[in-house]
Amino acid sequence: MCLNFSIIMNCMKILLISSLTIFLFSCSKNEPLSMRWDLTGCFNPWDSYFSLDTFSTEAYNAGIFDYLYEEGIDVNFISSEFDSTKVELCYACHCKTGTVITVNIPIKDKRKLKNLVPNNQFNLSFY
Repeated sequence: MCLNFSIIMNCMKILLISSLTIFLFSCSKNEPLSMRWDLTGCFNPWDSYFSLDTFSTEAYNAGIFDYLYEEGIDVNFISSEFDSTKVELCYACHCKTGTVITVNIPIKDKRKLKNLVPNNQFNLSFY
């Protein structure tokens, strides 16, 4: 009777250890993560990187994509949407326009993306 209980306990231990191992290694640094940026008048990290001859959203997003690529960040996709609750009615560079840029990246690049924006008095950052 004790022999069977011992075998069962050993099997349970092996099962538990292998389950934990699989769980821990299944988390991948390439899993996608969406980060957001509230577009400002002229305090965006990529503003000095490129200039546009058009006001299309696609061209702007392509410019952001190129900037992030040059900074060593792998980008899955970039999108933008307008959120009227984010609009700040002022003309200063740090004022939010209401456009929210969503950048989808591998989770391994989260720190690189956040480091593109130094600490600033306007509390602007990727979130």
